[in-house]
Formats: sequence, C-alpha cells, structure tokens
Amino acid sequence: MDLAELQSSLEAHTRMLSEQMGRDVHPAVAFLDFLGAENPNDIEDFVILKETSFTDLLQAAVHDQMTVLFSRNILESRLRQEFQRARRYKLPLSVLFIDVDDFKSINDTFGHSEGDRVFPFIGRFILDHLREVDCPVRYGGEEFVVTLPHTEGEVALALANRLHDSITEAERKAQLRSPVTISIGVGTLTSEMDSEEKLLDAADRAVYLAKGKKDMVWPHLNGLEAPAAQLSLDSHFELV
Repeated sequence: MDLAELQSSLEAHTRMLSEQMGRDVHPAVAFLDFLGAENPNDIEDFVILKETSFTDLLQAAVHDQMTVLFSRNILESRLRQEFQRARRYKLPLSVLFIDVDDFKSINDTFGHSEGDRVFPFIGRFILDHLREVDCPVRYGGEEFVVTLPHTEGEVALALANRLHDSITEAERKAQLRSPVTISIGVGTLTSEMDSEEKLLDAADRAVYLAKGKKDMVWPHLNGLEAPAAQLSLDSHFELV
C-alpha cells in the first residue's frame, strides 16, 4: 500500500466513523482507530511504509501545507476545548477572524505563483505575533482563525490592530510583488454564549463588517456597531 492508497483508506474510515457517531471525527482519531482495525493486510502494509510517508500523513492531518498553520481539522476540537475550559473556570477567551483582502486580484494581477507566495508569508506573519498557547488555523482559502486562550476582548483587539498595522512592513521585508492588506474581526466570550460556534460566529460577524470597508480591524467586539457594557471584564465572571 502506498501513501495515496493509505490516505484514501483513512479518509473512507474517517467518513465511516463520523456517520456511525453522528458527528465529525478528527482525522488523527480516525487514524488511530484505523490502525487498530482488524485488517491484517492493511496493518502489515502500513508497517512497511517509509517513516517519511508516515510523518507526511500525520502532518497533512494536522497542518495546512501552504501556511504551516494548523488545518481546519484542528479548529473544532481545540476551540471546543478552550470554550469549555473558559466557562468552567470563568476565564476570558477571544477569537480573531482574519481575511486577506482581494486575494483573487493578486492572482489575476501577479499570477498564481505570487498568490502561492502570499500564503506562506501570511502564515509566518501570524505566527510571529502569537504566543505558544494560541491556536492559528487556516480556515479556508484566504481566511484564518486564531483562538486566543486567557485573552480579554480589548487585548485581542489590540493584537488585531498590531497585526493590521505591521503587515505592510512585513510585506516589504518579504519582498512580495503584490500589496497585501488584511481585514480582522474579533469575537470574545460573553455570558450569553452557550457554545463555541456562537463565539466563532461573533468573530465572523465582525470580520464581515471589516471586509465591507477592507484593510481594517472592526473596532467593536463581536460584530457590534458600538461598544457594549456587557463585554466588559466582569462579563466573564458571570458564567454559570
């Protein structure tokens, strides 16, 4: 069994487990279950795979190859974990939703090879501004989500503004041919949110508003049109 065949079998196994359990199963979990399945031929073939192929398969399940950020597979489980921890221990939690402005025009104007240079640049740029505990994910296309544990909304807004304000200089140092700007929305946990999806939706609303003007950070948390008192520090300590 070569790597392509193994990956195809793993994807089929992941779909099967997801259908049986009625929810999405992380590829890493499916991979371990796959190894434990009673199928001697597959296991025997797997054992003789090159170590590099094994590493490549695990890497593909966890990381986005173009940006070196985590893949979207990681977001659901990590955000849920942080959301549950924040509610249990009454900790702050925030999320950045980042969108590269007019990415299609970069491809159209400078070619796909330049577009392919932008993604590694963005990945490295985001990582350079984060802590080890933060979780940056390529959400899809030119969209990125960063989970910020133990982070108040105003602190997350300050980080978003630093990212926005420093990308031009970083782009110059990277010697990209195309100008790159970003729009960012910030979501932060409030007592009204009862699921991690609502926190992500709040950041999504904010970035949607920012994208309407482009090249900006939406100045208010959770996609609101104006600041709200319920997003103060005290709101995090009203969770039950």
